[in-house]
Amino acid sequence: MKYRLLAGSIALALASGQVWAGQDVFETRMDAMGGTGVAAGNRISAAFVNPALMSLPDRQSEDVSLLLPALGAEVADDDDMIDKFDTLEDNYDALDAAINRGDSAGILRYRDALVGDLESLRGNVAFANAGLGLNVVLPSSNNLSLALFSKTYLEGFAVANISDADILMLSTIDPTAPPALDNLTSQGRIVAGAVTDLGFALSTAFEINEMPVTVGIAPKYQRLDTFNYAVSANDFDVDDFDSDDYRNDNSGFNVDIGAAIQPMTGLTVGVSGRNLVKQELTTVMSQGQQLTYQVKPMVTAGVAYQYSGFTVSSDLDLTENQKFAELEGPKYWRMGGEYQPASWFAVRVGYRQDLNDVTPDIYSIGTGFTIGSAFSIDLTGMFGSDDALGGALQTSYYF
Repeated sequence: MKYRLLAGSIALALASGQVWAGQDVFETRMDAMGGTGVAAGNRISAAFVNPALMSLPDRQSEDVSLLLPALGAEVADDDDMIDKFDTLEDNYDALDAAINRGDSAGILRYRDALVGDLESLRGNVAFANAGLGLNVVLPSSNNLSLALFSKTYLEGFAVANISDADILMLSTIDPTAPPALDNLTSQGRIVAGAVTDLGFALSTAFEINEMPVTVGIAPKYQRLDTFNYAVSANDFDVDDFDSDDYRNDNSGFNVDIGAAIQPMTGLTVGVSGRNLVKQELTTVMSQGQQLTYQVKPMVTAGVAYQYSGFTVSSDLDLTENQKFAELEGPKYWRMGGEYQPASWFAVRVGYRQDLNDVTPDIYSIGTGFTIGSAFSIDLTGMFGSDDALGGALQTSYYF
């Protein structure tokens, strides 16, 4: 990984593991197919990844399509870091209580347990991301399609910064004459960023030599939030990371664009450019450290082929998705497939590889069910290296 402005404590911790996700959106069908969607996306997901897809001949509709909601999350904590912090806090409180009541045996027991907790946390890293999406696609008319959408995506990492001074201090505590226990100088830190979009997507279709061609645009209001939570290890609580004391925010406008063609029956080729206006937001200063969260232009190309109930697809990021200026970002190659043996049922598989080797490689599997003509539900599970696990769920309605 690359680090330019990070202090050594964060850089050393991050160097020990892969921590960043960077998918930017959860949509259950796409997630099950490895995150592919620039060419394979359907009518209801197009506004999130490539607005041009809405006006392809096989994706136009006279119905209203409602996605409410799309939910997803991914986590990787192969060190069990969060649980270790909870155990450390319990042992710290127990040691403090033993010192206050003069319990020499308890002091010795909890002193050694606390030293072990600190040693086990050295170099630990965890990451998580979560998202929520809503979308309404209006009936197509005269080769025009319109959607109203909203989505929020949060991604972050946690690191443990362990101080040798704490371990030395604890190791030399005399159980018969202990000093008062101060806060540890070791720290737990959570750094996160969130992007919320609210906008509309518009696309239109035309032909070149009888070949369907579509273009689309999605202007949007965009809000950025950053979080930089750092406290003494004995006070670390993951639920406190979004407190106002550790949070910064800003808002503005941005735009996505896309194009798609169907050079032959069943074959779709697409390209999208998302967040064409670069946005940056620094975190608050916390324990002497500050980072810069950014939303940069992201270009992705994709291809998909459909035949007799089967769909195969692949997407490739043409730009790096660098979220923090101080850290290298991922650049994904994605591939996936779907088999729909009946109109009411589909199974999907996929794979996502980070070509920059910043995040874990992810495998995915999912399914979808349509009940009647007005309701569908989709489920996806994801797993990968570094004990990465994730899932996504969405429900859709058609009128």
